[in-house]
This record gives sequence, structure tokens and C-alpha cells, in this order.
Amino acid sequence: MALVDNELFVPGTRPLAAAAAYLGGKGAGLLRLRALGVPVPEFAVLPTALFEPVLAGLPTTAAGLAERRARLGSFEVPAATQAALRALLADWGFGDEQPVAVRSSVADEDGAAAAFPGLMDSVLHVSTWPALLAAVARVAASAYSDRSLDYRRQRGLPLAARPAVVVQRQVAARAAGVLFTTFPEYPQEMAIHAVAGLGEGLVNGQLVPEEYYLGKADGQLVAQVDADPTPSPSPPGEGSQTTQTFSCGRHPSPGGEGLGVGATPAALLTPATLAELYRLGQRLEAALGGPQDIEFAQDQAGRLWLVQARPITQPVPEVVVYDNANIQESYCGVTTPLTFSFAQRAYATVYRQTMHALGLPAATVAAHEPVITNLLALQQGRIYYNLNNWYRGLLLLPNFRQSKADMERMMGVLEPVDFVHDQRKTLRQRLALLPRLTLTLGRLLGEFARLPQRVRAFQVRFEAEYQRFYQLPLAALGAADLLREIEHLNQALLTRWTTPIINDFRVMMAHGAATRHLSRLGVADPEEFLSRYLAGSPAESGAEAEPLASLLPALALRELGALARQEFPELLPLLEQPSSELPAQVARLAPAFHQRVQHYVACYGDRTMGELKLETETMRTSEALFYQYLVAYLAPSAAPTMAAGGLPAQAAAELMMRLKGRGWWQARRVRASLATLRQAVARREALRLERTRLFGMYRAAYRALGQRLATAGTLAAPLDVFWLTEAELATAAQAGGPQWAALAAARQAEFASYRAAPAPPGRLVVPSRPAAPTIAPAEGNLRGTGCYPGQVSGEVVVITDPAQADLGAVRGRVVAALRTDPGWAALFPGCRAVLIERGSALSHSVILLRELGIPTIINVPGLTQRLRSGQLVHLDGRSGEVEVID
Repeated sequence: MALVDNELFVPGTRPLAAAAAYLGGKGAGLLRLRALGVPVPEFAVLPTALFEPVLAGLPTTAAGLAERRARLGSFEVPAATQAALRALLADWGFGDEQPVAVRSSVADEDGAAAAFPGLMDSVLHVSTWPALLAAVARVAASAYSDRSLDYRRQRGLPLAARPAVVVQRQVAARAAGVLFTTFPEYPQEMAIHAVAGLGEGLVNGQLVPEEYYLGKADGQLVAQVDADPTPSPSPPGEGSQTTQTFSCGRHPSPGGEGLGVGATPAALLTPATLAELYRLGQRLEAALGGPQDIEFAQDQAGRLWLVQARPITQPVPEVVVYDNANIQESYCGVTTPLTFSFAQRAYATVYRQTMHALGLPAATVAAHEPVITNLLALQQGRIYYNLNNWYRGLLLLPNFRQSKADMERMMGVLEPVDFVHDQRKTLRQRLALLPRLTLTLGRLLGEFARLPQRVRAFQVRFEAEYQRFYQLPLAALGAADLLREIEHLNQALLTRWTTPIINDFRVMMAHGAATRHLSRLGVADPEEFLSRYLAGSPAESGAEAEPLASLLPALALRELGALARQEFPELLPLLEQPSSELPAQVARLAPAFHQRVQHYVACYGDRTMGELKLETETMRTSEALFYQYLVAYLAPSAAPTMAAGGLPAQAAAELMMRLKGRGWWQARRVRASLATLRQAVARREALRLERTRLFGMYRAAYRALGQRLATAGTLAAPLDVFWLTEAELATAAQAGGPQWAALAAARQAEFASYRAAPAPPGRLVVPSRPAAPTIAPAEGNLRGTGCYPGQVSGEVVVITDPAQADLGAVRGRVVAALRTDPGWAALFPGCRAVLIERGSALSHSVILLRELGIPTIINVPGLTQRLRSGQLVHLDGRSGEVEVID
């Protein structure tokens, strides 16, 4: 059957290409749903071509737009189309028992870029022919309403709208609502808001619905918010006008239809209904290529009907997982801005040079700068890994899944994260990538083979820089000279840190390989086995144990403790009660012992708890700390021994037993993997001692810089240097100014509050639903539900009627309202934030506010009674807190 552009379109009667241009956005969306086999009430579309003749030749000037609206408002449906529509409605049983809804479907409506949420009209409860014809004209004309045109201007869309109109069988609903397959506030959740009956109160923001939030991973109920107990509007009459969507009233009427007054049930949607909505949401998000805003109705028999699916247009933030995993060992507890800024730069510098060492193209490295510079994050004063970015870096290596598992094991990540996936590639794409991945793997294996030589060369170069640095008269250097020394450390050591990081890759991969070999041998807990096997030298070789570098400081302390007991017994009473005067006393009473202490401090003085935090006091910055450590080694029994020979021997014996009956090749591979891991771990411990010393040099340089800035009056005290970042310190040293002391004081107070507060969990998922508040808001303050983040301070303007509002009074202020609907669209762009006493996070007006990026808080009890125009408030759109300042 040939397609006639202006004839009534009925799904299933003929094929159709370019559906959106012909049927409009809503009609095309309904057609897609029908094609996917989901339940959609019968519908027909009066296409865009039917209305184009009355709009032909009209300009988009103010007068032309007014004429377009007038012509559409008096539009008469052609006789042939009326006849086709009458016949179709007769099949539906059109009349009082089966009304229809007349819905807008403009060509660019419900698209990926613009939703037009509630800005065009729909008319519900249409049950007579004259009412239907009038509704078609009214809905078509709403494409040129003031609020629709304002939206087009705000979004930069053409002003020449192309309306189509959907006529759809209206469901006699017991409940209906909105489903966001991905909730923008908390993207790990699916949001379902529902009200009883069939009505427009939810999307208009007139009613507060029941809210259900399901975990996207498993469909389990995460949170539920009960319905608003206040009465609903009275049932609308025939032809009642509403917004563009099917929605429903908050409370059931006695007959279950329309909007009546009644008690809200404890749970409007049953677990079975929620499970079905979850399955539909997951299916449609996958089939339609992204998060969807779905409207649904449930009939009296409990069957679900979908009446809309359009892309969610507001940005859905990335879910970022922060995990302190094993980084808490290096940066335990609250740290300082200087330490974080240095650590973040150090990680980025090392990661960047490693990518170059692996032969990755410069363009690839440059494209990954946002990843490289954000491997760490500071959350509530504590350092976390940004796991998303670590995984993205692994995408550049061969075998993402194996590398991911190895990295998680090495970093101590207990719960794997699946937000970053290896991209599925076609055979052609894999073949195209094969040369680069082969080159990367080849370079990596080559670097592994050269590690023994490279480590020796690295240590020689490091020792030379180490000796040079501590011969400098740091206390006599000026601020500019100290900044130059810091830059010298950057260039001479930090930007040449490839060898340690390549060895870390070696440890990661060798550890993964050894773990897999042991698992195949039937070892139940490979980690526990490795902790025993690597506790000393290879037990089966009979070689004398060679201590790991990490044990050397303790062994040296043990020797000094024995030396004090045997050759300087007169010092023991002083050494056993260390004080701040003890270093001077030892230097006077036992110069030879003091010289040995000085040697120890020169070698290991930076090795202490919290050694990678620049603000940490070490034995180098305070020699008295050395004697506090020494106390534990003064008793004759105080001797941290080498790893007990029994542990490695037991592990080696167990390994021999498990290898019995295995092929020689498997036995050879297992032993080789364990030997490789042992060597890599030994090198890692030696190189980590060099890392400790490197951080010690930076610590010394920054402490000297703090002294200079305090002397110059830029900082209040030398140790305030730790409350500024590296970049801030460079500026402060060059330009000075009183602002830096004030900033340091503010930061110190801020981080003190982090220390006083309960420690956050080891894993933070952002954004994620906050725990329910345990305390009421402070006297005079307000609290609601945050819908769009942002902190704003400003003057309040309370508005009860947008039609009477002065746009000039709104601009630059915080709007407070009892409720909002899409009619407020003209007011929103000029305001700084919006507070709503009663509303839904999925209402059209809130969707619009998200699109505009305006901080929004809804469901603020007593808002319009407690605030008055002219008051000053500070609000947080994420937490929902509103502080009344004046």
C-alpha cells in the first residue's frame, strides 16, 4: 500500500521510514515500543504532513509565530482523515466507557537532545467526537505556546515546530507513573514514581508520588518513600487538559479511575509489579541505546502498559568508585593538601613516563591525560584510588581482564568494579590493534628482562642525587632557590622513575601468574601459601636467607640496641626514658654511639609510620623520634628475627607434594613463576626504600620553604606549608600576600573537622544515596530532597503564582514555591536555584531544571510558610540542606 503523507497512520497497517519526521517524536517512540513487543495501548497518529499546509509560508517572526498558533488552534481535520479515525475509534469502543487521550507529538519532541518535558499539551478523558476534534486543534496549537517557544530559544532549536498529534486508547488505570531506567541523581539505581488512578498530578508536580528505587545490578529495592497523605484534586471532566504525558493521580478514587480522594495504600506497586518494571526498564535501556524516561499505566487487572519511552536528556554522571585499598597503608587517615597534590602529581608523572616506555604513541598518552592526572582523589581529607581511571589505563595493555584481576589483587581491591569494560571489538578491529598490542607486550617483556641491570643503574643514580641533596645548606637557601631544588628533584629523579614502576608491573603480573599456577595445583588459598613461601630465601636451595630491604632498618636498630647494651650500659637509663633533650645528651656523653645514630638516620631516617605523608615527623626531622623507636630494641630479647625458617620450609615441602605426579613442564613453570615473583618482590622492597628517601628529600625542601614563607610573613608558621598545595606554594613564594595565611588557617580548620568526624568507609561510590540523616536540621534551617547538585547563597523570592511573578525579581535569586509545573519554564532560566515544597524528582519541571543545570531541592516541609521574600539562604542541591542566613 503506498504511503500518503497526510493520511492517518495506524501501526501495523504499513511500513514506515523516517518515523520521527512523519509521526513526531512521541509517535515514533510509541512505534519503537510496539516493534519491541512491549504492551502499548492502541494508537493512531495525525502526521506532521496533515498540519503543514496551514503553516506554509508563515515566517518565524513574533507575528508569524502568533499566526501559526492561531491557525493550528482553529485547525479542522480533513473529512477523509475524520472518516478513517471514526472507523478506528469505533473498533476501540470509543465513548464514555472507553475515552481516549489526545497527545502532542512534535517532530523534535522526546529526542535525545530535547525532551520538551510537559511543555506541549495533552488532553485526557476525551469521549465525544466534538471534544476530540477540539482537542486535536488545541494540542497542535500548543507546539507554539509561549513556554514551548521559550524552551526552543533556550535550547537553540528552530522556532518552526512541526506538530503531529497522537490519539491513543486511554487505560483505565489503577496506578500509573514514571520509570527512569537510570536515575540521574544515583545512576546505580532505577527510579519508579507512581500514583493511584489515572491523572496528571505526578508529572505536573502537583502531587508527591510513592517512590521506589531499585538497584540496577539486581533489581532489589534500595529505598522507598511513602506517598503524600494530602487529598488529590477532584476528578477532571471530559477533555481535561494536562501535560503531554500519561500520568496518574496520587490517590485512588472509589471506583479506581480518575482522580478521587481516598487513602493511599501502604504500597501502591507490589513486588511483582516492581520486578516486571525492572525487567522492562533493563530491556528497553539496552534495546534503545541508553537511559530512558518511561511512562506506564497499570490497568485494573494488573497489566502494565507503556505509554512513552524517550531518552533521558539531563546528563547522567559517571559512577566513580574511590577505594583506599592498600593506599591506606601509605596514606593512612587524614592527610594534608600539600601531600595530596604532591602524591597526585607523582603518580601522574610516573604513569605518564611508563606509557612512553611501553611505546604508546604520544597522541594516545595525551588523550589519556584526564586519566593520568586523576589516578588519586581526596575524599574527606583522605587519599583514595580512583578505580575507574586505573581500569581505563589497563585498557591499553594486552589482556584487559587478566590485567584487571592481577591489579585488583595487588591493590587489595576486595570488591571488583565493573563500570569500565574491555570494549568488544570486531575481528577487523582486533587485527588492526594487534601490531600495537604486540609491540607493547614486547616492550614490556624486554623491560622485564633488563630489570636487574636497570635497577642497579637506577640505584647508582639515585644515591648520587641523594648525597648531593643533603650536602645543600637548605636552611640558608631562599624561597626561589628551594623551588629550583624541588624542580631539580622532579627532573633528576621523579621524571626518571620508570624502573620502579616497571618492576611494580612485574610484581603484579608475576603475582597473578603464580596465583593461577597454585590454584591449578589445588592450593585453596594461594595468598596464604605465598606469604609463607616468600617469607625467606628459597628453602629448597639451602642458601642463607638474604633479608629484604624493608627489613634492613629494623635489623640496624637491633644492632644499635645490642651496641648500647654491650658497650654503653651507662646510657641505658637515659635511652629507656627518651626525651626531647636525649639527642644532645647522647652526643655529649657517648659521641661514638651518637655518630652511629647519625649514620642510621642518614640511611633510614625517613623510614617511619606515615612516611609518604610530607607532614609526618621522621627521625630525620626530629632525632628524638629515633630514640623512641630504639626503646623496643634495648632488651636482650628484642630482636626481630629473619623470617622463621620453618615457614618457607613448610611451604616448599607442600609444593613438592603437590607437584608429585605432575609433568616436568608444569613443575618447571610453577617453580619459575615463584622464583620470578621472589626476585621482583625483593627488587620492589629495595626500590620502595628509595621512594621513602625521595619523599624525605621533598619533605626537607618543603619544610625549609615553609620556614622562609613564615619569616617573610606569608605564612603564620613554618608548618603551615602543608596546608597549601604545590601550585599554591609556588605562587605564594613568588608573589607573597596575606591571603595565604588565611587560606592555610581555613584549611587547617577544615581538615581538623575531618579528623573529628567518623572515618568514611574504605570504598566510596559517587554519586550514591546518602544515609538517612540521623539528626534534625538546625533550628531555623530546612531540609528537603536534593535533585540537582550545586551550592548557592542568595536572596529568596517566594512565588505562589508564576503568572503574577516579576521576571526581573526572579533573576539572580533563589525561587521558593509550593509546587511547580512546566508553566514555570519562563521563570527558571534567570534564577540561581529553586526550592519546591512539594514535588517529584521525575516531574516535568524538575526534569527541565536538571536540563538547565539549576540547583534544585524538592519536598521541603513548610517551605513557603517559613521563608519570605528577601531572606538570605545558603543551599546545597546535593544534600538537600537549606540554611537560613537572615
